[in-house]
Amino acid sequence: MEPSPAKEATKDMFGRKALAIATASVFGLGLLSSAAVAALAPVSTGVLADQGTAASVDAKGPKPGAPDKFKAILDALVAKGVITQAQEDAILAALKDAAGQKDRDDVLERILRGLFEQSATYLGIAPADLKAKLPGTSLGAIANATPGKSRDGLVAALTTASTTAIDKAFADKKLTQEQADKAKAGLSKHITEFVDHVYTKVERKPVAPKVEMFIGDAVSVARDYLGVPATDLGTALRSGKSLGEIADSIPGKNRQGLINAMTAAANAKINEAAAENKITAEQAATLNANVVAAVTKLVDRKMTATTTGKKPGR
Repeated sequence: MEPSPAKEATKDMFGRKALAIATASVFGLGLLSSAAVAALAPVSTGVLADQGTAASVDAKGPKPGAPDKFKAILDALVAKGVITQAQEDAILAALKDAAGQKDRDDVLERILRGLFEQSATYLGIAPADLKAKLPGTSLGAIANATPGKSRDGLVAALTTASTTAIDKAFADKKLTQEQADKAKAGLSKHITEFVDHVYTKVERKPVAPKVEMFIGDAVSVARDYLGVPATDLGTALRSGKSLGEIADSIPGKNRQGLINAMTAAANAKINEAAAENKITAEQAATLNANVVAAVTKLVDRKMTATTTGKKPGR
């Protein structure tokens, strides 16, 4: 029985689409993948760790059994007359070439991604320490500042190491001659850009200290000044009285005396922080000027239902 024109058209269309997909897989990778080239390009400090670790990552091949399963599907399509045997062979050949191309691209990428570790080796600096030095400068500048090293020396060392690795990959038949030649041709430009790239320095604005940080445990200071047990002081506060009102109700104590005691304690902490260089002299002066107002506000504050954790009316 002769196949119908509709079936032939369907078979031809499917075959063309399958071949188109397989062909795109091959030529989409290119002889030197963009990923491999990008590995040489300057990177941000945030992803710099990849430069030092990617060299140890193995190329990912197809999952076990995947090619056989795909071939079984194509065999079934051939048996049903959807595609021809020649088309199946062409698809499998294209996929095999694509897999080989990916493996070769992965080899190039791993070679090129070793640049950061090789830079650390040349400079005699641990990779982690080198990474810490980079924000705001370049590998070339660090090389020039390192005794016995130089920017040009680093470029030469990276070029030699990469060329040697490419030659070895070619000798091991992991790269074609064309790929090896193309990789070498682009080394000078990309290594120079890599070495001269200035990494962004992220400026973190220091958080200005707040006076509340130095007032400390208000209840503790108040208790020492007032000379009352913590439980009695807590009960009085929960009843709705302020620290100032409690002070005025105790013979020999008063609101202003409590403010003075708490202010002195806060200023002592501020001055201690300045002496230990935890804050600047200018910051200390600003804090000292704001202590009285902050302490007064705290002394006059009354506990509400929200601060005591009770609902109004209970």
